[in-house]
Amino acid sequence: MEVERSNLLAFAKMSVRDVIQSMERKQDLILDEKQQLKNQVTFSVNRLLLLIEHCLCHGLRKDISSGMEMFGSPTDTNKTSILRRAKEQVLSTTSSLFTQICPDPWPVLVHLSRCISGSGDLSDTIQSMSEIRTGLGRSRVWIRQALMQKRLSTYFQHLVDPHCELPGSISPPIHSPPFVHIEQGEKRSCATNIRVSHTAFYHPGAMMLSDEGIVFAGLLVGLSSLDFCFVLKDNLSEMDGALQPIPYHVYVQCDVDRLERFINKDNLFPAVDLSSVIDQKNFLEELNRKLQNQVEQHIVEQRNQHDRLQELTSVMDMLRLENRGLKIAVSELKRQSFVDSAVGSPGVTPDSSVSSKDSDISPEITCIKNNAAATPSNETELNRLQRQLEEKTMLLDSLRTELSESQSRIASVCRQLTHSQTLLEQKQLLIRQLEGKTKGMSTIMDQMHERLAVMGTDKVATERTLNQMKLQLSDLRSRCSQQQADLESQQSISADLESRLNEQTAEVNRLQPKVVELGECLSTIGHLREELAYWKNLCHEQEGSLSEMAAIVTSSKLEADQLRESHTALKEAQWTDDACAPSCSKCQAPFNVSRRRHHCRNCGLIFCYACSAQTMSLPSAAKPVRVCDACHALLLHRYAEKS
Repeated sequence: MEVERSNLLAFAKMSVRDVIQSMERKQDLILDEKQQLKNQVTFSVNRLLLLIEHCLCHGLRKDISSGMEMFGSPTDTNKTSILRRAKEQVLSTTSSLFTQICPDPWPVLVHLSRCISGSGDLSDTIQSMSEIRTGLGRSRVWIRQALMQKRLSTYFQHLVDPHCELPGSISPPIHSPPFVHIEQGEKRSCATNIRVSHTAFYHPGAMMLSDEGIVFAGLLVGLSSLDFCFVLKDNLSEMDGALQPIPYHVYVQCDVDRLERFINKDNLFPAVDLSSVIDQKNFLEELNRKLQNQVEQHIVEQRNQHDRLQELTSVMDMLRLENRGLKIAVSELKRQSFVDSAVGSPGVTPDSSVSSKDSDISPEITCIKNNAAATPSNETELNRLQRQLEEKTMLLDSLRTELSESQSRIASVCRQLTHSQTLLEQKQLLIRQLEGKTKGMSTIMDQMHERLAVMGTDKVATERTLNQMKLQLSDLRSRCSQQQADLESQQSISADLESRLNEQTAEVNRLQPKVVELGECLSTIGHLREELAYWKNLCHEQEGSLSEMAAIVTSSKLEADQLRESHTALKEAQWTDDACAPSCSKCQAPFNVSRRRHHCRNCGLIFCYACSAQTMSLPSAAKPVRVCDACHALLLHRYAEKS
C-alpha cells in the first residue's frame, strides 16, 4: 500500500497543479458531464475528480454498512408512497451485483456529515435523489457539491486529522461555568470516538489514515480559490458507473514528449533561464520562514493562554473556598442574630437570653437575675443588646454585599475562562491550518529543489553531450578526408584492374579450343577410371571374404584354447580349507573377527569381502554366486566372445 499511496500523492500534486495552472486566467468553469468538451481544462478537472474518488476509496473495507439504507433514511420515513418504495426495492435488488463489485465510500461521508455541523443537509439532499442507486454515485455527487461549496478541503481535513475537534455550534454556553471541565472532557471523548469510527471504515495503511492523507488534504486547500459549477440536473443517472482506472500514461507521455523535444536537433541546447525558478524558490523560502515565525508566535501565545488558564483556575478555586467560608460566617451570623432577636423580644427576659448563650451558668446566678429583673440595670442591658443587634445587622449586610461581589467576580472569572478556552481552541485550529500550509509549502520547496537539481544535471549532461559531439565532429572530418584519399587510390586501382581484365579476356578466348580438347581427354579418363573402380571393388570383396574366413579360424582356435585352459583349471581347482588360508589370496590382508573369509565358487581360493564382492552365474549354480575379481574378468571375457 505504501507504493500506491506515494503514486496517488504524486498524481494528486500534478493534477491540482494542472487545474490551477489551467484556471489562472479563467476562474469560472461550467462542466457538463454529458457534453465532452475537447479541451485541456475539462480533461484536467475530470482527472482530478477521478483521483479524489480513488483516494477516498483506497483501503476501504467491503463489509461496512452506512446505517442509512434506502428504506431507513429520514427522508423516506415521511413519504407515504408505497409504490415508490417497492420500485426502489426492486432497483436496489437488481443493482446488488454491481454494488458488490464497486467500492462504496458513502457510509464514510454520511458519518462525516454527522460529525460536522452544516454538512448534514448536503448528505440528506443527496440521499433523497432517487436517480442515484449506488453509494459510489452519491459520493461523486457529494464531491462535486463540496467543490462548488468550497468546503472539500475542510471535510477532508476533518476526515484525516486525528485531533479533529467538533465545531463550535455544540460547544457549552458561556453562562454555565461550573460545567466547563465536564463539557471539555465530553468533547475530547467525542473527538476520539470520531477518529476510532473513521478507522473502522478503512484497512490499516489506507490513504485516509496515513500522513499522505494529511498532505492530500493540504493540497485540496488550493482548490478553494476556484469557482466550480457542475451541471448535474440531467446527468445523475450517469453517476453510477464503475470506478475508472487512473490514467498514469498521460503524465508519462508528457514526460516522454518533453524529453523528445529536449533532444531534438533544432532545439538541442536551449538556453536555460533559472532566474524565475530561483526567485520563486526564494519567495517560497521567505513565505515558509514567515509561516514558521507565525507558528512559533501562536505556540507562545498558546502557552501564555494555558498559564493564564491555570492561574484563573487557581483563583477560582480560592474564591470558591472564600465563598464557602463566607457562607459559613453568614450562617453563624444568622444564628447569632436569631439568638439576639430572641433576647430583645418583649416576651423573653434577659435571663433567658443569657441562659441560651451560656448553658453552664449556675442556678444561683439565674435566681439572682430573676430577683433583680425590675431594676434599672435591665434597661441599660437591653439598650446594649439592641446596639449589638444593629451592629451585627450592618455586618450581615456588608457580608452579603461582599458575597454578591465575590459571586460576580467568580462569574466574570468563569466568563474569562470560557473566553480564553475558545481563544485557545481557535489558536489550535489556526496552528493546525498553518502546519498544513507549512507542510504543503515544504513539499513545494522540495519539488522546486528537485527541479533545480534536475535542471542542473540536465545542463551538465547537455554540456557533456556538446563536448562529445564536438569530438565526434572533428573525428568525422578527419575520417572524411581519409575516405577521400582512399577513394582516389581505389579509382586508380580500378583502372588497373580493368586493363588487366581485358588482357585476361583475350587470354581466355585464345585458350578456349584447348579446353575443348581437354574435355574430350577427361571423358576418356573417366571411362578408364570406372573400369579401374570395378576391378578394385571385386578385389576388395575377395580380400574381405578371405579375412573373414581367417578370423573365424583364429576365433575357433582361441575358443578351443580357452576351453582347454578352463577345463584344466577346473580339474586342478580345489576347495581350499579355512585353516590353510590365514590371509587373503589377493591383497594378503590377514583375517580376523571383522574381516571374514569368502570362497570363490570358480577357483575355490579364499578371499576377503572386498576382493570377492563380484557375482557371476556358473553352470554349476542356479543363481549368481560369489567369485573373485580375476575369475569375474575371465568369465566376462568368455561370455563376451560367445555373444
